[in-house]
Amino acid sequence: MFLNIRILFITLFLSAVTFAQQTDTETKKETSQEQKVSGNKIGSITVGAYLPVAFGDNFVHDGMDLKTGAQAQLKLNVFGDFYVGPAMSFFFGKVTDRNLVGNYDRMHNLVLGGVVGYEKQVQRFDLSIGLGVGYSGYFNRGLGDSFEDNGTALWLRPEVSYRVATYISFYVAPEFRHDFMNIEVPAELEDTFGGVNYFNVGFGLRINLGTGYKNQ
Repeated sequence: MFLNIRILFITLFLSAVTFAQQTDTETKKETSQEQKVSGNKIGSITVGAYLPVAFGDNFVHDGMDLKTGAQAQLKLNVFGDFYVGPAMSFFFGKVTDRNLVGNYDRMHNLVLGGVVGYEKQVQRFDLSIGLGVGYSGYFNRGLGDSFEDNGTALWLRPEVSYRVATYISFYVAPEFRHDFMNIEVPAELEDTFGGVNYFNVGFGLRINLGTGYKNQ
């Protein structure tokens, strides 16, 4: 009788050890599979066309004809779905009213700045909204003359992109932007030269960085 009890306890002990080992192995396997599935989303790079549209009572809207430019942006995920990164854009303009803007023929605008924002993935779509601030330079050229006006650009940029492959997407991004200008003018012209409002549209190619985009 005592021998039978010992054999029963030994059998139960070996069964418990075997079950624990199997459970531990399965847990490690599931954890590994979850890590493999979720992956890591580092961020993205967007490069594309940039269509500027000035509006309101200002020297760009009233005195220039704007031409298409380009934009680029790097997003780096720093905390969950939040990102930061550098951004740049440029476009060109042709003077249509010298009496208003001055004696020059053409303008080149360049913005260099940074953005912070939030992005969420919904199946094959990536939806984000970002707030940016940076330097805005207006490089003006005429016959034998060139000079620069500058200011601070502040913009709000929602973006929608669609993944056509794991690491490749196409995006469209409307942008509301205001440039606070540093131009010395008489008081009666401050409204015209003190700031510029834009509604810009960007679209182009997006490169997704990280293995986290594989399984969505």
